[in-house]
Amino acid sequence: MIIFIGWLGTLFYLINHAYISINKNWQKNIYYIGNAVAAICLIFSSYFSASWQAVVINTFWAIISIALLVGANLNVLRFNKRFFYAVVFVLLATFVGQYLIQNQLNFVLLGWSSAFIFSGCYLLFSQEKMLPRFYLCWNAFAAITLLPQLWNDGNWPVFGLEIIWAIISIYGAARRFEEVHLL
Repeated sequence: MIIFIGWLGTLFYLINHAYISINKNWQKNIYYIGNAVAAICLIFSSYFSASWQAVVINTFWAIISIALLVGANLNVLRFNKRFFYAVVFVLLATFVGQYLIQNQLNFVLLGWSSAFIFSGCYLLFSQEKMLPRFYLCWNAFAAITLLPQLWNDGNWPVFGLEIIWAIISIYGAARRFEEVHLL
């Protein structure tokens, strides 16, 4: 039953992510309801897999989605792109540094980097501080970098989700390439 709930959450997320990747005129409430339902399903299944990065990511997405559905103003949070990029740089530099110094890949750190990227870009996107194409690019990156940790955790619903999520994100970003970006 737990694995079924995980796959159900995966299906909800994929339908929802395809919805905003393909449809340029998507409805925010539909998107946030879908994310909330998917996140709750995956929190449950990931908890029982002890896949903690997935639990954190989905808990964050559920909180943000529900907050937006009840009309919360996320712009009161002091989170901006400069902070996001600084933390991503530090996390990825630490990952590369550990590899260069210790000659081993730290997939746990990479998984937590992915958790931060997924959560941070979802918050920025929800605050309308990140364009959809950049949101989709970061989602593709985060999905791919989370795969080794999910493999180690045996969290197959989320592993399958991230593979398809990355493909949908890349497709959606390519479709939005023509969007104008002024500084």
